[in-house]
Amino acid sequence: MKITKRLKIFPYNKNFPRIFEREKKKISKIIDHNRTYHIGSTAVPGLGGKGIIDIMIEVKNWKEASGIIKKLKSIGFKHIHPKEGGRIFLSKHREPTPDNVHIHIVKKGSKTYKELLNFRDYLRKNKKEAKRYFKLKLEWLNKAKGNRAKYTKLKEKYIKETLNKAKIK
Repeated sequence: MKITKRLKIFPYNKNFPRIFEREKKKISKIIDHNRTYHIGSTAVPGLGGKGIIDIMIEVKNWKEASGIIKKLKSIGFKHIHPKEGGRIFLSKHREPTPDNVHIHIVKKGSKTYKELLNFRDYLRKNKKEAKRYFKLKLEWLNKAKGNRAKYTKLKEKYIKETLNKAKIK
C-alpha cells in the first residue's frame, strides 16, 4: 500500500528567489545554456503555494532533453516522468518536502512554454489577482481535504480563465 503525504499550502517565503538562484547555479554548472526560468507560485512575490521551487528548462527539441536529464540525474533529480502535457518532469523527492525542486523540461515556443511563463508574468503584474489566487488555493485545499489530485482538478478552471485573461496564444 502506497502512503502519500497530504498536500499543504504555505504562505510566500521571501527566500524563494534566493533558493531558485542557488538551484539555477547548480544546474548552470552542468548544462551549457542559460535557458532556465523560475516558474510556479514561488516565482510570484506574495503568492503562497506548496513551497516547491519550480524551474523550467527550455530545450530547442526533444532530443536535447535526454542529455539534460542525464546531467540532472547526476545532481540528485531521480524521479522522472515521461513527456506529458508538453513537458518532461523531474524531482528530487517523490513526495513533497520543503527542500524539493521540480524541473519542467519544455520545448521553446510550445504552448506549455508560453502558458507557464505568461501565467507567472500575469500574476507578477497583478498583485490583487495573486492574492485572490492564494485565497482560492486555500479553499481548494480545504475542499480537496489535502488530496493532491482533487486539488489540481479544482484549480483547472481558474488556470484556464487566467490564461485567457493573459491572452495566451
